[in-house]
Amino acid sequence: MAISWLTALKVVPWDKVLEHAPGVLAKARGFIDKHRTGGADAPSELAQLEQAQQQMAQALADLADQNAALIAVVTRLQSKIRWLSAGLLLAFCACGAVVVLVLLK
Repeated sequence: MAISWLTALKVVPWDKVLEHAPGVLAKARGFIDKHRTGGADAPSELAQLEQAQQQMAQALADLADQNAALIAVVTRLQSKIRWLSAGLLLAFCACGAVVVLVLLK
């Protein structure tokens, strides 16, 4: 159900908005001034961010290598399971054949 813009504007407590507007403006100016003066530290912060990004890239590359190794191991294990299942099936068939031969005698 859509609310019209006029209804939405009527719902807003404009007296509270106007009451708090100067405080919000002062905080916003303080925030902007704080970040303007902090601009001198920007190169060191940029270097730290770059270093952190390089570390994350290295960690991601290590995780990719580990993932590839895990995939290779899982593939080998799946192959071994197939061979063991086939061997188990043959063993059950042999046991069944022996039981049949013993019962027929």
